[in-house]
Formats: sequence, C-alpha cells, structure tokens
Amino acid sequence: MPVFGSMVEAAAATNADVSVVFVPPKFAKAAVLEAVEAEIGLCVVITEGIPVHDSIEFLAAAKESGTRIIGPNCPGLISPGKSNVGIIPAHISGPGGSGSCRSRAP
Repeated sequence: MPVFGSMVEAAAATNADVSVVFVPPKFAKAAVLEAVEAEIGLCVVITEGIPVHDSIEFLAAAKESGTRIIGPNCPGLISPGKSNVGIIPAHISGPGGSGSCRSRAP
C-alpha cells in the first residue's frame, strides 16, 4: 500500500478525485485545505466537533476552488451497488429511487 506525504502527491499518483477526512477536530482544517490544494472534486468530512471558525475557513477556500464539501459531522455518501465513501455500512442500502421504501410485505 503506497504512503504519500501530502494530498497533492496522492492525487497526482492515483488520480484521486475524492478525499475522506477522518482526523481529530484540531487537524481537520489542515486536512480539508490539503484536499482543496490538491484540487480534489469532493471532500467528505466525517470528523465532528470541528471549531466553527475552522469550518468557515475551509468552506470558503473550497467554494473558491470548486471543491465540494460534504459535512462536517457527516457519515458519508453511498450509491448502492456502486460506491461507498465514509462510515455508512454498504449492506444497509440497495438500489432504488431516491427516498423510496421497499416493503417486504406481499
């Protein structure tokens, strides 16, 4: 498994277009700003308890650069049967319309 020194290096080597932030609150701002600097298209911020001022700073930087931010304090995103980013268990969802309810009743 390769290890990179920065998000810029990782994105260049892997063509990554999504970043997931799982760091303690005091490091979250720096992690998101690294993703923004690396021109990552989507950054999912799982971390909760991030100081509001830090969130305001990284959200402003992301808006300027075009990086979309989901979170902070978010469980992630899931596209059933396709991909899962974050901490949502893949087995709890399935394909279907948005907000659809699949009943098991006859």
